[in-house]
Amino acid sequence: PASASAAPLAKPTRHNIVGASTKWEISKAAMATDPAGRAMVHHRITVRSDAPKGGAPDTKKEDFQIVGDGSWDKRIYPAGPDREETVLLKPGGPGSRAAMDRGKGHGRNWAVEGKTGAVFDIFLDPETMMVTCESPFSES
Repeated sequence: PASASAAPLAKPTRHNIVGASTKWEISKAAMATDPAGRAMVHHRITVRSDAPKGGAPDTKKEDFQIVGDGSWDKRIYPAGPDREETVLLKPGGPGSRAAMDRGKGHGRNWAVEGKTGAVFDIFLDPETMMVTCESPFSES
């Protein structure tokens, strides 16, 4: 049998947000099932007044990752090169492929940007490992 360290990580059964807003402490509440019934989980992020400055004037940035089963061993982060990078998600914008390799992903974060109090719904599709961002209020 393969050693435990070489075994592929089991798919998480629950997902939790971890981010700058919680000083990188794993959120106690698991991401909720999608209210629209899609096979996704979601978490609402509200931009804090003391969040770091965003890329545009008057915006702030909230960085985050997702962890599976409340464990850093199942850290879910933006796929890409093995270096620190922030991938900005925009409502209605393209999704970002996620990766989950044990021991990797430190400093590889997603972020949302908006004015203080702006609200974003973050969605993870555990099957396709895509992370997307939506505005909670439809403009229609």
